[in-house]
Amino acid sequence: MLTDVLVAIGTVLLAFPPAVWYLLYIIIVKTTKNKGKALRSASDTTAVLFIAGVGLLLHEMTGDSYLWLLLIIVLLTAVVFTVIHYRTRHDIEFKRLVKGIWRFTFFLFLIVYLLLCVYSWGSGLLSTFLD
Repeated sequence: MLTDVLVAIGTVLLAFPPAVWYLLYIIIVKTTKNKGKALRSASDTTAVLFIAGVGLLLHEMTGDSYLWLLLIIVLLTAVVFTVIHYRTRHDIEFKRLVKGIWRFTFFLFLIVYLLLCVYSWGSGLLSTFLD
């Protein structure tokens, strides 16, 4: 019974990352009264959900797992950010670097998630009306 509840909660979290992001944003704004902090905290927290959501959408659309590709994208992002950070600052501030990588990753996977959703909905509608 508890396992079923946890699976259901996990499914909802992975199926609707934008809703989770918005819910976290609202909760943090209400508790801290700071919209900037709420935006950053909600984004930092839900980045993993967007990465997993993109992986699940790709798996549903193609039947193949692209988790390896998502991992490579995150690692390449980290490499590029590290090189840029080193060239501009000549010293690597680890905490600042990780924040930048993580927030860019959130933004990238948010965009990819939304594009995949639009594509999925569009292809579903087209197949419904054209068949």
